[in-house]
Amino acid sequence: MLQKCRLPHLITAVLCLEVAIYLWAVWTSTLDSGNFFAITPEFIFDKCARNAGRVSSGINLLILLLVGHKGLSAIFRNGSSRIELLVLITLFSINHLIHLFFVIQNFAHHGMDLSIGENLHGFLTFFLIVIVPVVLWMSHEFGPALYVLIIFHLLNISYFTMETFLSKVKPGKPAYHEQLGMAITLLACVYVMHSVVRDYKTHLRAVGVPRR
Repeated sequence: MLQKCRLPHLITAVLCLEVAIYLWAVWTSTLDSGNFFAITPEFIFDKCARNAGRVSSGINLLILLLVGHKGLSAIFRNGSSRIELLVLITLFSINHLIHLFFVIQNFAHHGMDLSIGENLHGFLTFFLIVIVPVVLWMSHEFGPALYVLIIFHLLNISYFTMETFLSKVKPGKPAYHEQLGMAITLLACVYVMHSVVRDYKTHLRAVGVPRR
């Protein structure tokens, strides 16, 4: 399913999903205030941003599980696995750019400034979200630098994901589903780091370094 030839169809599916998220938010703004899903019109883009972010979190989780299960080195030795990873990273990037669009619209709608200086880490992360897929599709060789870039990129995104989950947990509002999302993401990151250690041990055996 995650093949290069199907990437246009998968991108279209992501775009359709985001349109559905927007239409859902607009529709819920017309519901009676007593309805569980009801929101006021000024929070349409807020709801869009939250749901688009959840889609990104889901795609990121799939990437983490893929890397944790197969290991990054093994993925890049296998042509089909490499394409699977690149397709997922590309889909994440496209979806998260739409998420950013919703965030910007939400800020603008509420008259708030989205300052680069105050959100430098976030803007650098979004820069990487755009650049990393391009670098991966253009790279013909897999070396230590690319390995480190991918792992750093995934962990950095996961950090932001967990930070977002944590921000929803407040006194008197435990938000258990957010805590669950944070725990699952953290465990997936540990799984990825386990694969990094596994790759390192495999590399040591390959170069003939004796085990202690």
